[in-house]
Amino acid sequence: MKFVKLLVALFAMMNGILFYMFMLHLPFGGDAFLLSLAYWEKLSPRSELAAALGLVVTVIAFLAASRLGEEWKNRLLFWRWQNAHPAFNAFLNNRRQPFEASHLMAAFPEVKDSGFSRKVQLETWHALYRKHQQEPVVATTHGQWMMQRDFYTVAVVFLLAFLLIWPVNAAIPFNIASAYLFVFGAQFLFLLFMARRVGLRLVDNLLGVALGIDDEESGKGGRRKA
Repeated sequence: MKFVKLLVALFAMMNGILFYMFMLHLPFGGDAFLLSLAYWEKLSPRSELAAALGLVVTVIAFLAASRLGEEWKNRLLFWRWQNAHPAFNAFLNNRRQPFEASHLMAAFPEVKDSGFSRKVQLETWHALYRKHQQEPVVATTHGQWMMQRDFYTVAVVFLLAFLLIWPVNAAIPFNIASAYLFVFGAQFLFLLFMARRVGLRLVDNLLGVALGIDDEESGKGGRRKA
């Protein structure tokens, strides 16, 4: 867990440096960053302001990733106020899963009897998670999902900060601003889809374990244990 926090902190710091460079109207790249340090005094007081603002956004992003509650992180990730969890429709979906839908319904008839209520699906999945959370495939995927979700939270904070500051920093040439828009926007979209994908993998891995599918076969079509 400490290693994950370190990775999240490093990711936030990298974004903070980009935000600092954006504030100084510098083009994207390592050489520009080094030049900003070499000419720090000539850029003063703008350099101090940019560094301070970059540090503030970096700290906010890290605190959001490390302190924000699970429910709020899920709402940010799934853009949904209620039932914000990858398992909200775990028992009724159209994606390929490593088990047969008929086996799933036979094992958990209460979900079908509830009319596939999202509340019941979530409650059933969470009950299974509490039971099987120590299984290696479940624990590993859950750790991956939390890490991706934290990275995504950092990306959200920086994208919002960029969009809020851009109008104030309007003097920046559009060709430079567009490069930062691409970086902050691209990482936001990539981490959005990656975190959601890993979340679905967690859902299916847990259901596979509950149904008795071999761990090594999970995600490959799987087979039920005899």
